[in-house]
Amino acid sequence: MKRLWQGFFICCLGLVFMFAGMNSASATDVWVDHWNYENIDIYVMNDTITYSSDSNGRGFSVSTKFVKNGQLKQIVVWNFSKFRNDMWRYRTNTMRGGHTTVVIPHNGVFEYGMNQIGWRYYIDQTYYY
Repeated sequence: MKRLWQGFFICCLGLVFMFAGMNSASATDVWVDHWNYENIDIYVMNDTITYSSDSNGRGFSVSTKFVKNGQLKQIVVWNFSKFRNDMWRYRTNTMRGGHTTVVIPHNGVFEYGMNQIGWRYYIDQTYYY
């Protein structure tokens, strides 16, 4: 009987460790776009997505890897923002000054981030709203 309880205890302990390991997350890079004119593949570092919203608007930030011929060229941080009913805009850590640029469809980084967060968007002519 004692062996039966020991075996049961070991099985339960094994299940606890197995389920505890299932909740752990690992960082992955997800391919989202290819820019033909620069021959660059863009990968989102999906564990870097952060977002916030308030009564004036919402926004999110994400880091990406620019890869050319299998070699990492640079890491670019994108900051997307939307003020009230205005179109979506972005700036990156590689842009000069404090200006933002309108996000033009089809931007794989933007669409991936929006889908991961669960925010809706639509395209009206040449802009995201």
